[in-house]
Amino acid sequence: MSHHGRPDVFTVSTAAQHYAGTALTEAAIRRLARSGEIPCKRVGKKYLITATAIEKWLYGNSAQPHEYGAIQPVAERKNA
Repeated sequence: MSHHGRPDVFTVSTAAQHYAGTALTEAAIRRLARSGEIPCKRVGKKYLITATAIEKWLYGNSAQPHEYGAIQPVAERKNA
């Protein structure tokens, strides 16, 4: 575990739990990993994704590893 209170490496499931309340759902993370948009390693059936890779995707080249406050929550959908 890093000194920022988050794991250094996530599975798809643990990444989705860590970033709960954002657009990074399990399905979104899996899609990004499969497409190569977020670099990862595949071990068996699992994708292993570094926290750095996720944060670079979230913040671009200006990634600040512990600035989770910058992640915007997903807006709740209103019934039309």
